Amino acid sequence: MFKTLNSSLFIYTLSIRFMSRFFVFILSLLLTFPAISQTSRDFLLRGLRHFAENNYQAASDDFSKAIELDPGAYEALFRRGQSNLELGRLNQAHQDFSKVIEIQDRHGEAYYYRALTGIRIGMEEKALKDLKRALEIDSTLVEAYLLRAEIGVKAGRNGTVLVDLNKAAAIAPANANVFHLRAKQFLRQGKEAEALADLSKAASFDPGNPEIRLERSQIFLKQGKYLDAIQDLSVAMEQGFNYAHIYQLRAEAYTKAEMNSQAIADYTMLINTFSLRTDQNYFQRGILRIQTNDFQGACEDLRKAGSMGHQEASKKAADICR
Repeated sequence: MFKTLNSSLFIYTLSIRFMSRFFVFILSLLLTFPAISQTSRDFLLRGLRHFAENNYQAASDDFSKAIELDPGAYEALFRRGQSNLELGRLNQAHQDFSKVIEIQDRHGEAYYYRALTGIRIGMEEKALKDLKRALEIDSTLVEAYLLRAEIGVKAGRNGTVLVDLNKAAAIAPANANVFHLRAKQFLRQGKEAEALADLSKAASFDPGNPEIRLERSQIFLKQGKYLDAIQDLSVAMEQGFNYAHIYQLRAEAYTKAEMNSQAIADYTMLINTFSLRTDQNYFQRGILRIQTNDFQGACEDLRKAGSMGHQEASKKAADICR
């Protein structure tokens, strides 16, 4: 009886050990080969999620795995090219877009992105050919028109620039960047009214864009529309354009609009914060302080400007300061 019992226990123990080792073996296989059941499509989708999260390295890695499983997966190649472009790996990006075109020669965006990459690595003529081909495939590629227009500006081909920008505006009538770039071209041609109209359209589509606001404010200043200029300059500052020359422009606009207290505040910012302690800034603040009946402050500023060689300030100080 004891022999039978010991034998049963022995068999039971062996069974348990075998099952345990078998379970560990299976588990190790699953851990060692986690992608055994994953497809190229799975890696593509995961890569797209990483790309949307701006995790370009992880995205590139997943797209590479998708390509390993399916070398003809041109969508994964295209997306890896975009990831490489974001990571600054321009040669690799250019190669990826070229492979996409080899597989799918009517991929308009691949031609556009190869052009974009080509320009950055000094292949401008080939980039222009790629843009032409991209637009032959898909005439609604706004980015291709804009990129070709930018190349045209640098090359001085002003005749073709507006043609491309006009086509882009017709395709994307609510695209702020289109109207912003066309406004710049109008300004180069001295067409201030047209530039203002386009900048206003751009601002309506992208009201927080500081560059658009700054450029429009300078036209308003020329036209004597000081309140409009002040509003645009203030928005530019709120959006991070806290630069000395913008405070200078707004201080001048406040002065012209006879908003003396606000002008004094901007000149004070220029003098104290930006250390632009010029004779002209002291003189302007001194004159404004006269307007606000701050004669003591005015005399201090005028004398300071005079000591720096500002003759008009010296004369004014002699007239009003005792």
